[in-house]
Amino acid sequence: MIKLRSFSLTILFIPFVFCGQNQQTGKENGLGKLFKKIVDNIENLDSKASKTEKIAENNEKTIVGLWKNYSKSFEYKDYDQLASYFNYPVVLSFSNDPVLADNKESLIQYYKRIREDQIQSGYKYSLMDSYEFHELSDGICVLKVIYSRFDNSYNKIYTGSGLYYYIKISGVWKLYAFDSL
Repeated sequence: MIKLRSFSLTILFIPFVFCGQNQQTGKENGLGKLFKKIVDNIENLDSKASKTEKIAENNEKTIVGLWKNYSKSFEYKDYDQLASYFNYPVVLSFSNDPVLADNKESLIQYYKRIREDQIQSGYKYSLMDSYEFHELSDGICVLKVIYSRFDNSYNKIYTGSGLYYYIKISGVWKLYAFDSL
């Protein structure tokens, strides 16, 4: 027991002895180097975490901006622009009736039918009410959007929600699926 206690005391005071020597000689000892490495590693982890958070924050801003531009294209019936936000094939699901658009032309036909024949009477524009952004992996995310549609007199005529699935291909985010809720 006495040997263990004296060993423990020796171990306890070693850092003080070595740190004290460091101040006297100006040379860095092994424990000082180890401590510096530990501090550097912790700072690097913090730096990597903050970079990851910044990337996620930038992705969120990018996706929300893309959704707003997509919505404007729908509002203005700019089908070519609207189609540019998608990667093909794309799965579109309204009222549990999924449709596969495997090219730009089929997507444009689908949106023309929705925008010109099936939308609420008097529709003028849409606004995002709220959203939830979820990054599923490095290059896949989903945006849950609650939006309202308005008529020419600025009256709300519809509130809806949807899940918009994005994938990053060659550095560019594209819609690859939509699910109306």
